[in-house]
Amino acid sequence: MKKTVLALAAIAASSAAFAQSSVTLFGVVDASVESVKGDNTVTRVSSDNLASSRIGFKGTEDLGGGLKANFFLDSSFKTDTGATGDSTRFFGRSAWVGLAGGFGEARIGRQDSLIGAQSAAALGTQAYDELVVAQTLGGVGYRRLDNALTYVAPTLVPGLALAAQYTTKASGTEAYADNSGRGYGLSANYANGPLAAGISYIHVNTDVRGDIENTGVLVFGSYDLGVAKLTAYYNEDSRDNAAGVSYSDRQVFGLKAAVPVAQGVTLSAGYAAVKNANSTSTSFNAKSQKDDGADIFTLKAQYDLSKRTALYALFTQVNNDDAANLSVSGATTSAGKSSRGLAVGVRHNF
Repeated sequence: MKKTVLALAAIAASSAAFAQSSVTLFGVVDASVESVKGDNTVTRVSSDNLASSRIGFKGTEDLGGGLKANFFLDSSFKTDTGATGDSTRFFGRSAWVGLAGGFGEARIGRQDSLIGAQSAAALGTQAYDELVVAQTLGGVGYRRLDNALTYVAPTLVPGLALAAQYTTKASGTEAYADNSGRGYGLSANYANGPLAAGISYIHVNTDVRGDIENTGVLVFGSYDLGVAKLTAYYNEDSRDNAAGVSYSDRQVFGLKAAVPVAQGVTLSAGYAAVKNANSTSTSFNAKSQKDDGADIFTLKAQYDLSKRTALYALFTQVNNDDAANLSVSGATTSAGKSSRGLAVGVRHNF
């Protein structure tokens, strides 16, 4: 009886604390059956093809005077096996705390890079999406950052959101006299009615002295006509010269269209042309490399059964030039060969 009373007291105290802090439990469960072809073909149950499966906590506390404390903890998992999405981290997607007020918002911890957040919001960063297939810095290489400090400016112009970011080590732990992994980013997003546009930038050192950098920029614009939402974008990733090697920039030019065809049903199609199509996100081909382009075609159908649950079908086709080896969903694909994937699944938010 005594143990029961103590347990109830602990639950009551926990509930009171949660109520004071406005803590929210949230998550996504995404599962599909897919068939992916590269050099070989595999059919499997898969996770995360429409959205990343995850569970997390977010909360806020009103400190008075317009000041609030916020936190965000986000952990990924795989619905095909039940395994954690990141074997080296529990909260591999996000783990940050911050303050918000009239000055804007400041966050500290692991979080989305600004270019990664813009890539995800405007274009998608799942396995069948163009920026992931193209292995861009915002889609894959620096999708999230460790050790990040982010400042989100207050809204000065309606519809305009400005942010700046700095990381002492983009991935891993800092070391003395080691500048590798240090970097910064900037972003601007504008949304006004049917019009949306944005630009983002990232710069990360890749050597101890800080003389060599990976940089990426994304520019997009979209307009919702009602009968269709049209999006155009350009992404360019670059790397400094190293050891006398002159690198070529990775460039992605893309167009997307999303058409609502019935109540709760949306069909989307996209095309992207990639130059310097290297299957490694932070490596770039030498300028002497020829025939390293690729074309990416995407199709998506989504049927919203409710506000939380959706059925979906995805198809992505990659046509590689002779020296390119991009692939869908991690399929091993030799240079010059095509890759494609087809997935049918269900996604539930809670």
